[in-house]
Order: sequence, then structure tokens, then C-alpha cells
Amino acid sequence: MVKLLLIIPFLFLLAGIPFANKIHPMVLGMPFSLFWIAAGILLSTATLAVVYHFDRQNKGEEQ
Repeated sequence: MVKLLLIIPFLFLLAGIPFANKIHPMVLGMPFSLFWIAAGILLSTATLAVVYHFDRQNKGEEQ
């Protein structure tokens, strides 16, 4: 069930790009669209870490 979290990065990057397709405002010296993609990479990393931590198959436990 925890593997359903893997849809979050997909939706963040794919569905969010049309809404984040802006040059202004500048965030951390980057155009907003570049910041959005960088934030998506960080979100993907965090989501994968959570899924890895809570997935029973990684710990060798039987379901």
C-alpha cells in the first residue's frame, strides 16, 4: 500500500509543469520552472526514502 506514494513525484513533475511554466518569480536565483524541477527531484528522493523504509520486502519479512 505504501508503494502508492510513488505516484506523488510523477504527478508533481508531470502534472505540475504546465502550472509552473513561468520565468518570474525567481526563486533562489533560478527561474521558477527550474526551481520546480529541482524541488521535484528532492521530493522524489524523499518519497523513495519513505517507501524504502516502510516496504516490508526490503526487510526480508513475509507479507
